Amino acid sequence: MSTNLIEIWKEIEDPNFHVTENQLHPSPKPFTVLNGSKLRSIPVPEKVDILGDGVISLGQLTTIIGQGGTGKSRVTMQIAISQILGWSMAGLKTHPEPLKHLLIGTENSIYRQKSEYRKMTQSLSPEQREQVDANMFLHVVQEMDDAFIHLGSDDIRKKWVDTFELVNPDVVYIDPYGEVHVGDINKDADVRHTLREITKVCRRFNPRTAIVIVHHGRTGRANIAQAVGWDKGNYALGSKALYSGARSQINIAPADPDDPSRIILSSGKSNDAKPFDPVGLKLDDTTMLYGIDASFDLQAWKADVDGKQLNTNFSIKEVAQQLLDKPKKNSEIHAELGGSEAGSRRSLDRILAKGKKEGYFRTEKRGYKLTKKGSDLIA
Repeated sequence: MSTNLIEIWKEIEDPNFHVTENQLHPSPKPFTVLNGSKLRSIPVPEKVDILGDGVISLGQLTTIIGQGGTGKSRVTMQIAISQILGWSMAGLKTHPEPLKHLLIGTENSIYRQKSEYRKMTQSLSPEQREQVDANMFLHVVQEMDDAFIHLGSDDIRKKWVDTFELVNPDVVYIDPYGEVHVGDINKDADVRHTLREITKVCRRFNPRTAIVIVHHGRTGRANIAQAVGWDKGNYALGSKALYSGARSQINIAPADPDDPSRIILSSGKSNDAKPFDPVGLKLDDTTMLYGIDASFDLQAWKADVDGKQLNTNFSIKEVAQQLLDKPKKNSEIHAELGGSEAGSRRSLDRILAKGKKEGYFRTEKRGYKLTKKGSDLIA
């Protein structure tokens, strides 16, 4: 009976069926394997660093990790603008030739994106602005469908593919990771699946596209301390699979709890090069660009987040007394008050920021000046 069925099937089977099936669903090829001789001689693309030495590179996955409100989105936009213009960022060199950057995500409204982009580019020459405009592409939430970027949907995944075909970027920044993640962010398998989906979409048309994932860090004093040191790999929220999948990680942390304009950038991971040293940055409210904070002291910051502030007992009244005769700059006030370099500079910066906010001091070209409220405090 079975023999008859086989013969009947052979008679009715379309001889082209297997040919068509193999064309539509070809068998997977083996992994690419090279012997030592071929590996030694095979030509490979030149390594192209976009930021620093292996911090962001073409064909690489980098993560940027930080708590909410620490300026992650602003830092990513500044990295892109700096690279296009060949400027350094946080003391890290950028690739000299302008590359194409795509910032995709729903973390910020179009109002903030437009405002900060205009401020960041307002001081540029017409030629520089034209160059940045031609190489910066920003996903904005202008229509309802723009707000959904979750990779678990076939329709949304197609929107990603169509966007990459349209822009074909050299670098893509995904902000925030939580909006594209599929499954439980605490489960390794779900994070690995999401990273595979991100890679397939982002490198469909350009296998060397650099992928930068912006993600939230753990909150609280103890977790902020993990931005540097032994526990820097534990800084990100959720599964460690994200940390494992990245070649490089940039950690962003608040440098001062009383001054949100000051942040610290550190290397959370660097597989392909020497990690860069932690650096303090301060935001310019006019240009919305970060510059290096010369007053930042890493040891004082560590002592602060560890709850061991050093020589930090300055008061608003003590500072006000130093301003009684004339306006003074930070360095002059610090020299007169004394204290160790490790602790007192950050304490003074906090007191000056607090005193200015509460109306005891104001700033002018010559430095900090006492207000009537400050004079009354001394009296």
